[in-house]
Amino acid sequence: MNKMPPKTSRNKRETFSSSKNNNASKDRWILSYADFITLLFAFFVALYSIAIQNAGNEKLISDTLEGVFDAVQKSVKPISIGEPTTNELQSDSLLEIDPAESEEVEEPKINAPDSSSQLFDQLSLLVENQLDEYNSTGLISLSEDQRWINVDLKSGLLFGAGEYELTNDAVAILIPVTSLLKQFQYPIIVEGHTDDLVINSSKYTTNWHLSSERASSVVDEMIFRGMTPELIAPIGFSNHQPQVRNTNEFAREQNRRVTLRISKVNGESVYDLLFK
Repeated sequence: MNKMPPKTSRNKRETFSSSKNNNASKDRWILSYADFITLLFAFFVALYSIAIQNAGNEKLISDTLEGVFDAVQKSVKPISIGEPTTNELQSDSLLEIDPAESEEVEEPKINAPDSSSQLFDQLSLLVENQLDEYNSTGLISLSEDQRWINVDLKSGLLFGAGEYELTNDAVAILIPVTSLLKQFQYPIIVEGHTDDLVINSSKYTTNWHLSSERASSVVDEMIFRGMTPELIAPIGFSNHQPQVRNTNEFAREQNRRVTLRISKVNGESVYDLLFK
């Protein structure tokens, strides 16, 4: 009697094939869902495009829609958002902007021949009227020579001991001073000075580092307040340019300072002043 071959192997193949087909059919919804999301995105882009047609973005709208439906671009070009105009565009020339016309109007620079003496007079009034409490205690002093106007700011007013971050008083002083100086076209060198004591800090290895950091902090604040970056630069002198001998603590307090040295010669930049 012939025995029938076992059906176990064939049954396994049929079961595996059926399971594979079922899994494939279960995942087909992902394709439909992706198509639906793409079309929905395109629909909202079209609605948004129609809403801003009056803003003069027709060419950009057309390019954006082509990129969405042709699936050529990897990302949609941004459309500028602004107040829609109520009047119709009279000509295409209105879309073109001359770079010279788009530049912001800068504050006028005072370049009169006697403007350096005018600046010194205005600084004197500023110190006398707004900063008198610091001037009367010797924390701020003003002087000039043939080439420079000097504004001395004591470090005890500007920084904490062994620090370079500006205090609140320092910021309050630099705001009106910068507001005045940025009206003139004079290069400014910001000097950092320390006393002769060996520095004891984990942040700095020498007084060179500390004096440079302090000068840089003042420059950063003045640029933040509107000073032209090309017209100002920091430099650290460590303890090598003292005002008085470092014989006691009072003398050392006088030597710990930041000095704004304002040139009396107009220039395009500090670099031109120093090296040309």
